[in-house]
Amino acid sequence: MTKKDSPLSMSLFALTLTAGITMSVGMPTQIRAESEQATTTQNLFRNKNIRVKFEPPGQGKPKETAGGASRSNLLCAQEQLNVGKCVIPLTPVNQEGLTVTERPTFLVYVPQISAKQILFTLVDKSKTYQYQKKIPLPRKEGIVSFKLPEEAPALEIGKNYQWSFVLIEEEGLKPDNPGVKGEIRRVEIDKALSAQLEQMSPIERAALYGEKGIWYETVATLAELVRSQPGNLELAETWKQLLNSVGLEAIAAKPQVQ
Repeated sequence: MTKKDSPLSMSLFALTLTAGITMSVGMPTQIRAESEQATTTQNLFRNKNIRVKFEPPGQGKPKETAGGASRSNLLCAQEQLNVGKCVIPLTPVNQEGLTVTERPTFLVYVPQISAKQILFTLVDKSKTYQYQKKIPLPRKEGIVSFKLPEEAPALEIGKNYQWSFVLIEEEGLKPDNPGVKGEIRRVEIDKALSAQLEQMSPIERAALYGEKGIWYETVATLAELVRSQPGNLELAETWKQLLNSVGLEAIAAKPQVQ
């Protein structure tokens, strides 16, 4: 046996190897999570040409019928939108609000107020109630997201619906409570586009949804990414650019609270 292969050398090698394995396995969960998030962040914008931009359907012409959204609040004047006094839906003004999912996600900005709940309501074109839900509100201002749950009826392709968010004040629900409303229509995408979306990363999907004028999936996909990676400055800037592009500068820097 050579000196290199002596029992002492082999023991030291085994000890070093074991220690290395132990350190890897015993790495704190937080450190591993941060490492994985850093890798995800690096891969997220691997294509520097990705830009999440909403291209309104119908060659960018405002829609006065199906799919439009009202940013005017029942109690707030239009000029108050910039001072954090109004409930504001995350939708383009007077543009078709399209979705491709059965149960989409809705986002709304709520200022810091005394109300503890907000009422979400979904009705069809004939004003028949499809779903209604009271949503608890956090104590601070921010953007609240609400995904239509499984117990709610699935949106039908080609059908128009109206949704609303109304604050429930301490006195209860009244006709003049602050709220916003809008319309949504589910559309069908072809198999080729569906297959393409399945092969994409979340940021690429958000960009493609925006290119196709599918607002609800554009904003919901990007919002989820921002929530999952709060320290990602590129994502934060992309989020601001998207909201700025549809006239939501007043809330582009507001936090997501739910």
